[in-house]
Amino acid sequence: MKKEGKSTGSKYTGVSYVLAMVWISSMALAGFFLPVFVDTLPYFKVKAVEVEGNTTIPTYVFSEAVVELKNNWLFINEGRLLDVLNTLTGNSVEDVRIDRIFHKDGVFLRLHVKERTPFITVFEGKKTVFFDDKGVPFFSKYITEKKPYIYTHSVKLVKDNFSVLKNLVEVCENHLPLKDIYLSDVSTFVYTTDDTKVLLPPLEQIDQDILKRLERIYNISMKAKEIDLTTQGMAVIKGGE
Repeated sequence: MKKEGKSTGSKYTGVSYVLAMVWISSMALAGFFLPVFVDTLPYFKVKAVEVEGNTTIPTYVFSEAVVELKNNWLFINEGRLLDVLNTLTGNSVEDVRIDRIFHKDGVFLRLHVKERTPFITVFEGKKTVFFDDKGVPFFSKYITEKKPYIYTHSVKLVKDNFSVLKNLVEVCENHLPLKDIYLSDVSTFVYTTDDTKVLLPPLEQIDQDILKRLERIYNISMKAKEIDLTTQGMAVIKGGE
């Protein structure tokens, strides 16, 4: 009797194991084939894409992004679409919002786009990088270079010290439009559109005190052609009246 009970228990365990494996396999197959099955249904296909807010990026780029996401509205969310768009445009899209419009002919997508706007244009050798006013770098073949132009040996220098550079640009442009800024490890040169030259310490050493001194010089309305702020606590002005 003991042997029979043991045999029955073994058979029960074996059947349970087989059923469990069949269930797991079925779920795995369902998880594998369901996306493929859904992807073939016409109802889930995007019939048209309408784009609002794009000013430089062509509309076809957004259609390409939708196609990369299998042209299936079920698989398209704002995060995934933004990632694909920034891969296609060099990080040129700041935000995208999606409206799904359900129609008897299918689903239409209306995309509300916010493109990044260049605050400065940075040149490192032959490489051109734009920065928006939040300090985010991006690369776009659809926009033209925007002044001021920043010439540097390292884009990382600009990225790491963007808040300082932004304050410098804003102080200068409150008085005269900027043309070029040259950054090096030993100094910073600023040129305005009237060819005034401002000599400053390296970017990472420019503090609020230096910016306040520059602001005071501009407020005096001196027609200086050269301003040297590399000496602590003082300014050397040439060509002023």
